[in-house]
Amino acid sequence: MREFSQISSNWRSAETAQLYLNRHKIPAIWDIDTRALVRHIRKVGALRGVVATDGTPADQLVFEAKQIPTMAGQELAGRVSCKKSYSWDKGSIELATAPWTEQMGAAVPAGETRKHRVVAYDYGIKQNILRMLVDHQCEVMVVPAKTSAEEVLAMGGDGVFLSNGPGDPEPINYAVENIRKLLGKTPIFGICLGHQLCGLALGGKTYKLKFGHHGSNHPVKNLLTGKVEITAQNHGFVVDPESLPSSDVEITHVNLNDGTNEGMRHKSLPLFSVQYHPEASPGPHDSHYLFQDFVKMMNEHRQ
Repeated sequence: MREFSQISSNWRSAETAQLYLNRHKIPAIWDIDTRALVRHIRKVGALRGVVATDGTPADQLVFEAKQIPTMAGQELAGRVSCKKSYSWDKGSIELATAPWTEQMGAAVPAGETRKHRVVAYDYGIKQNILRMLVDHQCEVMVVPAKTSAEEVLAMGGDGVFLSNGPGDPEPINYAVENIRKLLGKTPIFGICLGHQLCGLALGGKTYKLKFGHHGSNHPVKNLLTGKVEITAQNHGFVVDPESLPSSDVEITHVNLNDGTNEGMRHKSLPLFSVQYHPEASPGPHDSHYLFQDFVKMMNEHRQ
């Protein structure tokens, strides 16, 4: 970062950033020219790196950095996934009341029953996605990344969610096979890595971007509505739209910065996915409609 704040002024803050980083043993680099760093990465692509504070010579650090495996070819979802299944029933955080850390109750009023049961594959899932599913009246069961399609179908859910996650999608063969077995038998909604796995399951290919898409304010055009969505993203791989079978798959979203694929849907089966993170989109054109589309798909499939 360019400048590190030593103070904390937000009304929701419980401690300074320095205390938080110390408590979790998270290193931070500051007082550098971040714009120069971004220009360098855009020129040469994503880089491996190390952080050192013990005076190790630069040549030695460069050598150590080169020994770090590249992201391409790494199957990381299985490493970060949960070890066993669990249910999730917490809705979105209510920021209007304090203390905010205690405002994680379910979004559906007491006494009401949820309308849909969703099985969510955890490839590195974000909790806010689970909150959004609960906000849309879903009972959510989170399962480990390697849970078989047969086990998921036996749970009797109304739909399957494929989460975000780290690493290269191509080595995650078990997930691709599971999606193929689930295709047509239950509605499927994928985000980020889940989107890439859908692309592979439908016969497409993925490739690594030079420096990836990270942060907010990425313009994405919804080809179905003609509207532009300002999105949040965090990925280094994308689906090659030319590799998808056009007879079965429709491209629904495209990145306006570089023209890469940002969304697709199957033309006849209940599956759709997006590359960006709709639960974190800063707007305009709130991307939460995708969760509504998932609920609508589950309703139609139930009928």
